[in-house]
Amino acid sequence: MLALELARFGVEFRCVDRLPEPSRYSRAVTVHARTLEMLDRINASLITRFMRRGVHSPGYVMHFVDGAGKRSEVRPGLDFTHLSSRYQMLLLHSQDETEAHLRDFLKEAYGRTAEWGVTCSQVVQEADGVLATLQHADGREEQVHCQYLVAADGGNSRIRQQLDWKKDGSDYAGTVLQNLDVFLHDFPDQHDWVHYCMGPGHFVMVVQLPGGYFRLLMSQPADKADAAEVPQKVFSDILAQHFDGIRMGDTVWHSRWGSRIHLAHSYRQGNVFLAGDAAHVHSTAGGQGMNCCMQDAYNLGWKLAYVLQGLAAPALLDTYESERKPIGSQVIAAASAIHELFMAGRSSDAAQLLALQASGKLQALVGQVSGLDYHYRSPDHNAAGLQAGDRMPDLQLLDGRLYELSRHTRFTLLLASPTVPDNKQRTMLKTLVQKYSHSLQLLELNAAPAQFLQDDAACLYLIRPDGYLALRTTASDATRLLQWCQANLRS
Repeated sequence: MLALELARFGVEFRCVDRLPEPSRYSRAVTVHARTLEMLDRINASLITRFMRRGVHSPGYVMHFVDGAGKRSEVRPGLDFTHLSSRYQMLLLHSQDETEAHLRDFLKEAYGRTAEWGVTCSQVVQEADGVLATLQHADGREEQVHCQYLVAADGGNSRIRQQLDWKKDGSDYAGTVLQNLDVFLHDFPDQHDWVHYCMGPGHFVMVVQLPGGYFRLLMSQPADKADAAEVPQKVFSDILAQHFDGIRMGDTVWHSRWGSRIHLAHSYRQGNVFLAGDAAHVHSTAGGQGMNCCMQDAYNLGWKLAYVLQGLAAPALLDTYESERKPIGSQVIAAASAIHELFMAGRSSDAAQLLALQASGKLQALVGQVSGLDYHYRSPDHNAAGLQAGDRMPDLQLLDGRLYELSRHTRFTLLLASPTVPDNKQRTMLKTLVQKYSHSLQLLELNAAPAQFLQDDAACLYLIRPDGYLALRTTASDATRLLQWCQANLRS
């Protein structure tokens, strides 16, 4: 994702990966609404690839069994069909295919590829950038001077460890997790839902993926998880408590691990940045991990580009940590809440879940898990309506959708007016856009809905390249817009 963003903005980069080739396995299986919106904003053909291949899931069904073997369910348990997005769903999509779509598009659109079998073995901070030592698979050693380096090298990040980067963390005490990708015969329930199956001391997720096989995820207390047991039998025995007639078919992949939490103290040291799992790791509950990692890269990509191309001051890069670290903390909290409620066996009957539904807490959790409710507002800014730091919704304009019309690398200056704006107003904005021609693009929304006006007066929305609001003000107070541009952009 970071390579794609840098390529879109015309920034020179190298993307190296110590693996000899792309992984053929899938850890993550969910692409959430906010990530789909990101792909939509980038390119129409890219989002089309995902939507055609992925399974469109309306949400989660929660299945319960008590100690006496009595079954109950809540359908839906987590409902994604009411999200404030055109993507009112979970897209079930294997991670290896998600990565392949991004790689293929990067190569087709920009002629860029990752360099496989290349390890970044040493990083030295210098006054004017970073010196990286690269070890090639053929034994060749190479030293590279770069202005910035981004470590997106996973939860056990070698670069983070080498630079003695501090982090806070813990394990989900006493929990062992297992994935089993397997063909299931005669699964009796709806295949497009995610199924959470819970009972005394057990949890299993069941979801069908493109390709026809199922992903089974098990969470067990450590004292009940016997590594010598055949995983197919363990899964089969638990599923038999919830469904009748299921038969196990061929196994595609099996993995076993202990879940943990960590959050780096900082996302930046000098000219080195952490992104994705290198910065934050949490429970797989809710499927936020890959999505949050991609959204880190989406946030950082345009900022690196604007600074490197002289369109913004280097201070813009400080906002990467100030915006993304709080999101990392919130994602950890949301994943932990789901983990404790379901995966750790804390919830054993439908009544508890129905009470949480009635309280509105579960729907609030859906808003977070989807990525739509995370924002970059300042903590003391809680005014009504869209504000700086909010995600801009995908408006339907006369000439198309906002996301379609803002598929570019500039800020979008949206003039939302109840009528056709007067010439003086339009001329002033066009003059401003001309001054910042490499950074701004004007878009007019006439006969704008009332929610995008202020006291029925025209408003200006300055939308960042990543789709979040940089500024909202009335058109009559365009001085605020001018001051923002002078403070943050370079003409």
